[in-house]
Amino acid sequence: MLAGDEQARRPKRSLEVARQIVQTMYDDGMVPGDRYLSEAEAIRRHGVGRGTYREALRILENHGVIAMRPGPGGGPEIVAPGWPHLASTFALLLQFAGAPLRTVLDARVAIEPGMAELAARNATAGQIAEMAEDLAEVEAGIGVYRRFAAAYESFWRHLAASSHNELFAFLSPALRAIVNSAGFVPDEPYRVEVLGRLRGILEAVREHDPVLAARRMRDLEVEFGRRLTEGYPRQVAEPIAWSDLHRFTSFT
Repeated sequence: MLAGDEQARRPKRSLEVARQIVQTMYDDGMVPGDRYLSEAEAIRRHGVGRGTYREALRILENHGVIAMRPGPGGGPEIVAPGWPHLASTFALLLQFAGAPLRTVLDARVAIEPGMAELAARNATAGQIAEMAEDLAEVEAGIGVYRRFAAAYESFWRHLAASSHNELFAFLSPALRAIVNSAGFVPDEPYRVEVLGRLRGILEAVREHDPVLAARRMRDLEVEFGRRLTEGYPRQVAEPIAWSDLHRFTSFT
């Protein structure tokens, strides 16, 4: 049984050990797919007890840094945290702040034109070809929403990656996931309109015209916000709910 002061310190110690583990991964050149040290070796290296070490692993698992593999030869396997973890954290913070969905729509109007501008400056020929393939699939899926949505989200992820800015590559899909938690399903005429707007953005990126790409992106986001506000006024005005994010998305 731990004394009161020691109990109070234990969460802080486990968090510090979690940080040490991440630094060890970096210093030792470990990459996703590698297994971390054996429990005995890790306990020796970090100078902690089994309980503190396992609590540190749980922290890292919750942050998407490791996955615990069962069985012989199992243990903590390194994985790469992705945008779903950022979306989840954002949704949780925004819910406690009482922030409505409008907050994220406004942020997208402010942020995503800059992403389009960087994409127009930095996208490679291969990335532009990927986005063109996405839009071909968007067109093919106009009449089948699930197919349309999958290709649509793929386009946005490729666009964010083509900015060659790691923050945008995480931030853009995270913000989109939060907005999707409103359950917005565009009708077919709007899907056709969106496809035309995306083609305009891609054309500006292909022509390496950052000003035009940013303007077309802003126009798309403003129109999307208007339609969402008119069609789903209650959802837009209500505070973001962390549970909605996980109900309307496939990640956990």
